[in-house]
Amino acid sequence: MDKELSRPALVGTIALVTLSFYFMFTYTGPFQWLAELQLRWMDSYNEKLTLILTVFVLFIPATAVWKIVQVSVRTMGPGSTATPQEAVYRKARNIHLPGVLMLPLLGAIVFGIGAFMYWRAATAGQLMAVKVKELEEGKKPASSYLTIEGVPVWDEAVTFKKSGKESYLPVVSQDWKGGPVAVYVECNEDDLPRSPGPLEMKTFRGMTEVGGLPGPVRVAFEKSLFKPAAGYLLLAIHDEPAKLMKFAKWPTIVGAGLLAAGLLVWGVKRIVARR
Repeated sequence: MDKELSRPALVGTIALVTLSFYFMFTYTGPFQWLAELQLRWMDSYNEKLTLILTVFVLFIPATAVWKIVQVSVRTMGPGSTATPQEAVYRKARNIHLPGVLMLPLLGAIVFGIGAFMYWRAATAGQLMAVKVKELEEGKKPASSYLTIEGVPVWDEAVTFKKSGKESYLPVVSQDWKGGPVAVYVECNEDDLPRSPGPLEMKTFRGMTEVGGLPGPVRVAFEKSLFKPAAGYLLLAIHDEPAKLMKFAKWPTIVGAGLLAAGLLVWGVKRIVARR
């Protein structure tokens, strides 16, 4: 038997997934609650697992409400006055999602990840030199591939367990007198000096990160003297356009292959089913 998904249910599913991504990027709502629960239990959290759990947390009550609504407004049960023609019309408005479409759907997701990485590398622009002082004054660099000169505050680095152990440190200008921070640097824990010396100017090179600081790190800085400024930059010093573009080709190729293969299988099955 074919599984059917009504248009309102499909729209609701897309809306809940979109809302889950919003909670992840803003580190709010159930995503924040689930992440901090993991941090309390395990001293770290997995972003992808937390996103999946957030989707489930949103889906469970939404599904219950949808079932209640379906029962309340059911028109095809006993006592319905719908004509056979109306029943056929309503059934035709349902969307059939055969299992074979899971392959191209997976391919589209993988392709999308690769395409986003490739786009980010291709649109990075030329290497541009900028000083933290300029960014504190509101300058917006035209490139996302930058060298930034400023004073790293090593003692205020926040180390966070994500894919590995990334550290995030505020970088300020020489005459910074306190206030919002315009630049943070993302590096490996091993990049931090074992015994930080006096504060001094240093130049960092890398690409600005989309989305900014991870939620728990941003919250930690917001509770300190190094609060993020509006429109702050996060510079990942181990990212370069050429390296990112080289890596992006694999998910792009694999995703395109899965998408093409899935659509081919789906097309063949449709042709065979009509005969």
